[in-house]
Amino acid sequence: MKAVYCKKDNFLSEEEKSVFAAHLDQQKLSDNIWDIFGEWVLWSTPGTNFFYLKVYGDSELIGLGLFLRIKPFDLRASYSKLRKNALLNNFAWCLSKLTRNCVYISFRNLITSNLTRPFFFREPGLEDTVMKAILNELKSEKDADMVTIIDTAANDAIYETMGFEKYDCSSEAYFDVSRYNDISDYLREHRSLKKNLARGTNPATTEIKPGPLTPLEKEQMLACVECSVDHSKVSSPCQKFFEENIFKTLVFDSSEYVHILIRMDCIIIGFHTFQVCGSHLGGVLGGFNRKYSQKSFAYEKVIVGSLDYAIKNGISQVHYSIIDNYTKLRLVESREPCGLYFFSGNPLNRMVFKHTYKFNDINELSMLEKGT
Repeated sequence: MKAVYCKKDNFLSEEEKSVFAAHLDQQKLSDNIWDIFGEWVLWSTPGTNFFYLKVYGDSELIGLGLFLRIKPFDLRASYSKLRKNALLNNFAWCLSKLTRNCVYISFRNLITSNLTRPFFFREPGLEDTVMKAILNELKSEKDADMVTIIDTAANDAIYETMGFEKYDCSSEAYFDVSRYNDISDYLREHRSLKKNLARGTNPATTEIKPGPLTPLEKEQMLACVECSVDHSKVSSPCQKFFEENIFKTLVFDSSEYVHILIRMDCIIIGFHTFQVCGSHLGGVLGGFNRKYSQKSFAYEKVIVGSLDYAIKNGISQVHYSIIDNYTKLRLVESREPCGLYFFSGNPLNRMVFKHTYKFNDINELSMLEKGT
């Protein structure tokens, strides 16, 4: 292959999607993997811009990366400790406005509903070529002050070769559903969980339903999301954009999404929404009303409900994103090691990121997983 180059685009045709049909088949995914990102591209704003990075080899499409460009970047986005300190919070806000940094980002949660890495290849043998082309293109972007990618650790060598620094990140948590013939198999491995869920004083019920949802259900779910955000250990750089728009997307109200709703007295006190894609379930969004959910084991009910649904519907894996709480760490048993890969052509940015990363939310989560 003589010439390999990249091109940014805001459209992916059906013909271009078909180039990656074998990739999706190998991953046991369906072509609805493109749907949510396609909507994000349409919902893009000047400050939050989603785009396709297409890779060509001798003028033929051979690879694809899904990315997000944020400008100005809020320096407070991934530092919860900083946000909780009024003085530091105001200082970082002013600094963000002053520097107006532009950051290119890619991670599974928002972009592919945690179903797969946000990189696609016409054939497996082209993976190294495509990844190197994408990373090289990102490094050469003139307006990219920083590039941040959360990816599986399987490609450590490529990131290192291309000059990206690796930082600690918690693992992706998922269920290998093939381990269980019935939900009782799982509960036998978690006897204390089984006892808690069987308590007669626990009035919360579990409902599993596809879209669409009623306006009242969406309203109650949004209240759960807002409560969770207030107590979350991690905030994504586009948290506000995601919260404001996810309920408005066409795919959210479609049968592609399955909603696990935990109710108490007819009120949704916790939920998790999953995308059904091939033989996979990918976690899209979740939220819990702390006023009720902690005593009702709402989060545990969501985990059990999602696994039970997967067993009964021939799903092979259930993906929960990176480990961000003790319950997920304890109850979701399979792990895929990940890293946060960072690049900046500015020595000052590199130094600041390196010396402040120990306070970063992602690093805090990696410490949670390690038990430190």
